[in-house]
Formats: sequence, structure tokens, C-alpha cells
Amino acid sequence: MNIKFLILSFLISVKSFGCKCENMSIQESFKYADFVFTGKVYDIVEIPSGFKTLNNYLSKIQINTIYKSETYGEFYKKEAVLFSSRLRSCDLSYEKNTEYLIFGYIEPDTGLLYSEFCTYTRPLKNVTKDELKILQELEKEYLNQDEYAVVKPFTEDFELETNKPDIYIKKLKRKTDLAESRYEALKAEHRNLTILLCIILGILVLGISLMFGKRKDASR
Repeated sequence: MNIKFLILSFLISVKSFGCKCENMSIQESFKYADFVFTGKVYDIVEIPSGFKTLNNYLSKIQINTIYKSETYGEFYKKEAVLFSSRLRSCDLSYEKNTEYLIFGYIEPDTGLLYSEFCTYTRPLKNVTKDELKILQELEKEYLNQDEYAVVKPFTEDFELETNKPDIYIKKLKRKTDLAESRYEALKAEHRNLTILLCIILGILVLGISLMFGKRKDASR
């Protein structure tokens, strides 16, 4: 049997299981994204992937509002290109003439952006006013952390990309970091709940003690 057909069959079977990743909140999506912005997709180009039925897509997007631009401030200002591949089950695809809120990651080898199902990326019409306010607050916090965050030249890092982890290692680190942060949050929640239960138990014990004390006084 043709080896290419075997590989294709395997990829299709993996794809059928769908994307497996933890859904991130808007805050978590902002934290881990390289580039956060709103924009309108005005053109989509289909390109070969090496398999006849599984092409890749380049979605050209006109940028409207930038909330976070980590080291890419001089690279993406007015337009960006979003890469999506049907070979990667978590990749998001886009619709032409639709506005989106994008939480994007950088493709180290190409400089293109991509986003995933587990992020808070979605059509802008599905984003509430409260969520946009949250984004504005996150943007302020981000800029306060590093006043040079949006002006640091992209070319400064681009030459060193070959020494950085590839996309899959970066994704694994992101998942590990996310799992650890959620574990710490659960620990804190459990600790607070334990303290609250101890306080309630103490109040109950004190109440029972007072009640029995009153009964003894009444029986005398």
C-alpha cells in the first residue's frame, strides 16, 4: 500500500477525534497569546499541504484594534496573515468578510499567526461589551508591566528564532503552565474552603456548648 496513503489515513483518523485542549478564559488567552487584536478577514487563500484533500489556508485580515503585541509591534500594524491547517486538529479556520477577536500565536518558521479552538478567539459579534472592557483592562496591565512591549522591534528576535522551541514544544509548555496555574488556584480555593468550614464548625460547636450551658442553668 502507498506510504502516502497510510499517512493520510492516519492523519484523518486523528482528526476525527477532534481537538483536545483545555478551554481558556479570556484572561488566560490574553496571557499566553503573542498577539491579541480585532480585525476583519478580507481574503482567504487555499494552498496545498501535500495531501489532495487536506489543504492549508492563509486568511488575510485587516487589523482594527491591537490589545497586545509582544515583540511584533513593528511587524503587524495594519494587516496580518492567519495560518490554519486541516492537518492540525486544533487550528481555527475563518470566514471571509467577518470580524474576529483574535488571540494569536506566532509560527516561528514563517512569522505567520495562528489561533486554536481552546483560546477565546471568536467572531467579534459574539464578544460582549463587558468582555471588551476586560480586554482594555488587560491591555493596561500588560503595558504597565513593560512600557516597551509594543515598540520592541520584531527583527530583534526574528534572527534567533532557530534557537527557540518549535511550535509543538511551545504548545506543551503552554499547556503545562496553564495546568499548574489552575492547580494552584484549586489549592487556594481548597485552602479557603477548609478555613471557612473550620470557622463554621467552630461556630456550631460554640453554639451547641452555649445551648447545653443554658439548659443546665435552667435545670438547677
